[in-house]
Amino acid sequence: MKRSDIPSVVIAGAARTPVGVKCGTLSNFAPEDLGVLAAEEAIRRSGLAREKIDATIGANVYQFTAPGCQDIYFPRNVSLRCHLNTEAPALLVQRICGSGFQTVINAFQQIALPDLVDDANAVLCVGAETMSRCPRIVRSPRRSGAAFWEFVEGGSLEDTMLAGLNHDLAETAMMITADEYGHQMEVTRQECDELAETSHRRARAAYRDNHLNGGDAVRGMFALDATDLTGRPIHLARDECVRDTSFEALAKLPGFTPHGLVSPGNASEISDGGGAAIVVDRDTAEKEGLPAYWEIVGYGVAGVEPRVMGRGPVAAIEKALAQTGLKQDDIGLWEINEAFAAQYLGVEKELKLDRDITNVNGGAVAIGHPLAATGLRLLVDLIYEMERRGVRYGCASACIGGGQGAAVIIRDTRVK
Repeated sequence: MKRSDIPSVVIAGAARTPVGVKCGTLSNFAPEDLGVLAAEEAIRRSGLAREKIDATIGANVYQFTAPGCQDIYFPRNVSLRCHLNTEAPALLVQRICGSGFQTVINAFQQIALPDLVDDANAVLCVGAETMSRCPRIVRSPRRSGAAFWEFVEGGSLEDTMLAGLNHDLAETAMMITADEYGHQMEVTRQECDELAETSHRRARAAYRDNHLNGGDAVRGMFALDATDLTGRPIHLARDECVRDTSFEALAKLPGFTPHGLVSPGNASEISDGGGAAIVVDRDTAEKEGLPAYWEIVGYGVAGVEPRVMGRGPVAAIEKALAQTGLKQDDIGLWEINEAFAAQYLGVEKELKLDRDITNVNGGAVAIGHPLAATGLRLLVDLIYEMERRGVRYGCASACIGGGQGAAVIIRDTRVK
């Protein structure tokens, strides 16, 4: 198949919840609940009739985070609760920090395939994470041979959050990989804290100019009005992790890593949130009268050395640019996930990114990084800011635990 034979695929509607700080306002929501809220808003914004949605692709990394809610059924339950056709299938994907991107990539692939292989024309993409509810488990050695439903005595307690942040095979951890990559790129602790201060400052400015406050910034976020698992009514209309901080305050925090680059103040927040997008082929969008201007131009997914996991966006962006035939200078707006300031700065230095057009409304150091929702959060914020600024091409990217990166390039077809 030639690239010219691939149908035009667009994002017809997209939305994200506010991002909640760990153990904060959203901590008593199941990922499924956040996914449903984001999906409902994305469907509403698209204007697509629910019966026209052919499939759901969902992402949730930390499974079993809410008692009484079966995260294993995450995409199927979101589909059913959003009253999509019972016949529309659902798929759960997992690419750790790139899982939100992967929902959109899978949707793009399903739509681009010939109908004889996959006849999907409209796909609901949804990702959500409630990291606050990552459980502690007893890792029993095995089930009992005598009674299958009983377990052998003993076993260690395991914090599932920490287990996910460590990469045992590579004998490293996420913050250490960021520290090592930053060190290789000659990033300093001062630069890390300056970046963190910039991230929070930009996020505070975006909040002041948020459309919910009468401005025109961060229009992908919607005010969340719902009832949590305890029955408590919740209203949240801002990213809860953003702080009023300063470089001086950040510089006083201890470094946790061998080179001292990563501190509690310059790493992304553990957080909760959800995002969703309606991905359709252009013909369907135009036939149904849907918005059809946010075109998915292409994507890149690549592996890198696990010990410098944070370099993932470099390889993924280079691959995406090569796939689409674009040059880096064609990209007018960037959203690069700030898993850690040291990691982002390494990417910025290696690609020579212009910070004036990168993470302009703050990054994950300020906003938070709810793993499976992050890729969709980045894309949602990217497309609305592209629209706001009149930018033709934008790119969102993230590093991925285990040594990977993912990137998606968007074109606003209204801009010449």
